[in-house]
Amino acid sequence: MCGILLRVSSSSFIEAKPIPGLTEAKEGIYFKNWETKDPQFIKPFLQKGARVNELTQQQENKLNNLDVLRSLVNQLSKVKNNVKISSLDKEQQVLEIQSKIDAIAKEDELPMSDADFDKLIFAISNRGPNYLNYTQFEHEDRYVQLFTSILSLRQPFMKQPVFRDEFILQFNGELYNSECLETNDTSFIMDMLHSNLGENRCETILTTLRQLSGEWAITVIDLLESKVYFGRDSIGKRSLCYKRDNGEIIVSSNSALGFQECRNEIYVYDMIKDDIEIHKLLELPVATFVPVNEEDVRHELYSRLMQATKIRHDSIHPVDNPNDSSLAVLFSGGLDCTILASLICELTKDGNSAIDLLTVGFENPRTGQTPDTSPDRKLAIKSWFHLCKMYPDLIINLVEINVDYRHWLIHRQRVRELMYPCNTEMDLSIAIAFYFAASMLPQLTSMTRLTNFDIDWNTFSQNQDVYTQRTPLFTSSAKVLFSGLGADELFAGYSRHEGLFNTITTRNYAELAQSLSYDISIIHERNLGRDDRVMSCWGKELRYPYLDEDFINWVISNVPPQLKFKYDIGKNKRENDQMIPTRKYILRQLANQLRMPWVSQELKRAIQFGAKSAKLELGQSKTKGTDNLS
Repeated sequence: MCGILLRVSSSSFIEAKPIPGLTEAKEGIYFKNWETKDPQFIKPFLQKGARVNELTQQQENKLNNLDVLRSLVNQLSKVKNNVKISSLDKEQQVLEIQSKIDAIAKEDELPMSDADFDKLIFAISNRGPNYLNYTQFEHEDRYVQLFTSILSLRQPFMKQPVFRDEFILQFNGELYNSECLETNDTSFIMDMLHSNLGENRCETILTTLRQLSGEWAITVIDLLESKVYFGRDSIGKRSLCYKRDNGEIIVSSNSALGFQECRNEIYVYDMIKDDIEIHKLLELPVATFVPVNEEDVRHELYSRLMQATKIRHDSIHPVDNPNDSSLAVLFSGGLDCTILASLICELTKDGNSAIDLLTVGFENPRTGQTPDTSPDRKLAIKSWFHLCKMYPDLIINLVEINVDYRHWLIHRQRVRELMYPCNTEMDLSIAIAFYFAASMLPQLTSMTRLTNFDIDWNTFSQNQDVYTQRTPLFTSSAKVLFSGLGADELFAGYSRHEGLFNTITTRNYAELAQSLSYDISIIHERNLGRDDRVMSCWGKELRYPYLDEDFINWVISNVPPQLKFKYDIGKNKRENDQMIPTRKYILRQLANQLRMPWVSQELKRAIQFGAKSAKLELGQSKTKGTDNLS
C-alpha cells in the first residue's frame, strides 16, 4: 500500500519544508529528489502526521462533570415531558437547564485545515511508514511535485515514483492479475503500458487501467502529451481526492478543505490547457431474473467468495513468528464478517500465523454504557468462540478495543480531518469506529485466547474468564485488514431495500435490482474513500473480498434478487396478512452451509449502533445522522 501526493502548477514549486536537501538525478528527465527507508528519518514524519490536539479546558471540564451533565439532561427531559406546567413555565425551565448544560458541555467546533502541502506530506507518510520519496521537476513550464510513501507488504520491494521512458507512475494498491502475483505491481503496470502502446496514447493508458484487477488508486504522468491520468479502480476501493485552483491541481490519497472525492473513474488532466476529461472504466452488468437452482447458486457463491478471499489471503507476506498475525478481520460478529473470517480460517489451516478479530466498543457518557456491553462486542465474543471451536488448530485472537470518552474527544478532530470531504454526524460515528478498530493504541486494547475447547457456549458464557487467557496492552501485528463491506449492497442488507416491498407489486424485484446496482455504483463516495483514509493512517491496508470486481459481476449476473431478499406472507396478531422478510437470504443459507447457524439469523446492525459510537455527546439526542458537522 502507498500514499500518493502529486502537485502540478503553472507557478513555482511550493517549498516542502519537511524535506531535507535534494539531490539531482536523471531518468530520461532531470529531476531532484529525496528518499529514505531509515526508520529514524521516517519517525518524525509519522509523529507529526499522527499528532492529535490536547484536550481544551472546556473538554476537561466536561469530563470532570459527566455526572452533573447526566443529571441535568435527565432534568431537561422530565421538564419537556411535563404536561402539568404551562408552556411559559416549561420554556423558562428548559432555558435555565440548557444554559447550565451549555456552560459545562458546549464548545466551539475547531475549523478544518486548509490544503497545506506540508501537512499533506505528513498525512501521506502515515499510510506508508516503510519508505518515503519526494521528487520535483519542471516540464513544459509546469512545476511537478510528487510525494510517495510505501507500506511494504509484498516482495520484491520497488521504490516509487517509477520513471520509465515517457511515463511516471505512482500506484497505491494490490493487484490480483495472475501475471503479477509473483512480481511487483508497478513493474507489471509499466510493462503493460509499453506493451499496449499504440497511436492513441489516451486509449493505451485507459486500456491498461481497465485490465488491472484489484484495489487501487493511481497517477500516471504522460510526459509526451503533458497529461496526468489519475483515478481509482472501477469500484473505488482506495481513497483519492483532488483540488484545482488557479492553474494548479493537487491529487492526494488524503484530503483537506477544498478537496473533492475522485469518483470511480479516470481523470485526464491536461497540464498545458489546465482542463480535465473524465473516462468511465467499466459498467456494471445487467441483473438477472432467470429462475435458478438455489442449491447450485449457494455452492457457486461459496466457491466464488472463497476465490476472492483466497487471492487476497495468499498474497500476504508470511510472518516469521507463528504467534504474530499477518492479517486481521474487522469483526462485529455479524453475518458478513463471520462468513469472511470462516473462509480465512479455511485458508489458514496450516496454522502458519495467528488471525486477529478486531472488535471495537465505545464508552457512552450519555447512556452510561461501557464498551464491553455494546451489542457488537457481545456478538463478536459469541462468533469468536464458535470459530475457535470450529478451528481448534488455529490461533484466533479476539482483539478488543475499548474506547473511553476521553480518547474519543482527543481523536475526534483528527478523524474529522481524515474523513473529509465526508462531513456528517453519521460519517463521523462510522469513521471513528473504524479508526479505532484499526488503531495501534495498546492502552485501549487487549487480546483474548480461548484455552478450553471442550466446553459449550452456555458453559463458557457463564464464566468466560475461567476459559480464556487475556493479554492487556496488546498491539496487533497485522498490517492487512479484511472487511466485509459490500455484502449489504450486493445482497440487500439495508432497511431501504426492505422498504421497497412495503407495497407488493410486480415491480418490486426490478426496483430492488436497480437499487442494489446504484448502491455499488456510489459505494466509493458513500463509504470506501472515508473508510480507507481513517484506517490507512495507522499504516494498515484494507482488502474487500465482497467487492472483488469478478465477484460483483457474477453476483449481479447470476444471483437473482429473489435470492437476495426473500419474503413470506404470514399473519399478525390481528390475523391480518403481513410480510415476513429475510434480507441477504442466500448469504444466510451460506452461513448454514458453513456450519454457522448461530449467525445465520442475525439482523443487520450498522457499526455506529453496534459499537455504540453514535450520539456520544450529552444533549445530542436530537442530532440527526444526516446533519453536517459545523
